[in-house]
Amino acid sequence: MLFIKIGFGQTKYPLTIGQIDTIKSKILNENRELLIYTPATASKNPKNNTTLYPVMYLLDGEAFFRSFTGMVQYLSSIGKMPEMIIVGITNTDRQRDLTPTHWIYWSDGEKDEKALHNTGGGEKFLSFIQDELIPHIESAYPTAPYRMFVGHSLGGLTVLNALAKHFSLFKSYVAIDPTVWWDNRLIMQQIKQALTKSNYSDKSLFYASANTMNENMDTIRVMNDTAHANIHVKDNLLFRSLLQQDKKSRLNWQWKYYPEDNHLSVPFISAYDALRAMFKGYELGKEMDDSSLTAKYIQLHYREVSKLLGYELKPEERVLNIIGYLHLSEKRYQLELQ
Repeated sequence: MLFIKIGFGQTKYPLTIGQIDTIKSKILNENRELLIYTPATASKNPKNNTTLYPVMYLLDGEAFFRSFTGMVQYLSSIGKMPEMIIVGITNTDRQRDLTPTHWIYWSDGEKDEKALHNTGGGEKFLSFIQDELIPHIESAYPTAPYRMFVGHSLGGLTVLNALAKHFSLFKSYVAIDPTVWWDNRLIMQQIKQALTKSNYSDKSLFYASANTMNENMDTIRVMNDTAHANIHVKDNLLFRSLLQQDKKSRLNWQWKYYPEDNHLSVPFISAYDALRAMFKGYELGKEMDDSSLTAKYIQLHYREVSKLLGYELKPEERVLNIIGYLHLSEKRYQLELQ
């Protein structure tokens, strides 16, 4: 009875994972709702923040905000990646904003002017992100220079469009099963041209491909298949070939196929892989009680992590305190620094 009384007598508090922000866009001529996640370590007053955080700009925010914030919070808590601010961009007219050109054909070649009349607003949408959204976020939140752009399906197409035409906007790009068939594979031509003209050595791309083929098809035979149902995977494989043939841009890319996942199930598992790939090398690499975790090791590690992120990152005070007290307890007083 005592246990029951205590259990049901606890005070209930709301569990909050983020906040809603709104920006009035002159470019799009509308208000845009934003879902914002900030790490628990961030001060509520931006003027008091001494720690700056990388930012993920997430398309289809209403669909993916909860899962992505949980993933980032967990991976950062165990040291696999840095803490991040997440900006979930919700939709008002998805078809308009996430298509880079006006096109009225579905992937099977069927013309549908009524359903697809409002397409081709992708460049205006990227202008909104560049000229209004990013300045707003960077003025209101404690942001570091590192920006990541994540999108699924048409959102993935938008990510690739940004990579091709606005590659300086973001440090890393995550395209999850993108609709590269849009407008007769125009994005493939644009990416190919961009890779021959620009230096992408400080940019990263993670490209995820789901299994949307017919049951009797595989990734070898699909290349010679003409069935419309298999076009999506075939185009993804063609995009991988495009990346493999690139010998000039120095883009850091990873392409991964998910045979057990379809178009709708692939975002979560591929996002986890993307975060691990983008921040490979971020983890300290040694346990806190490892005697080889010296001051010199930490110095070299954070030098490499700073190169990875593109800005200087210093170790957290709590990490240095733990290591310092450990060395004191082991009576290791001489720490070499260079």
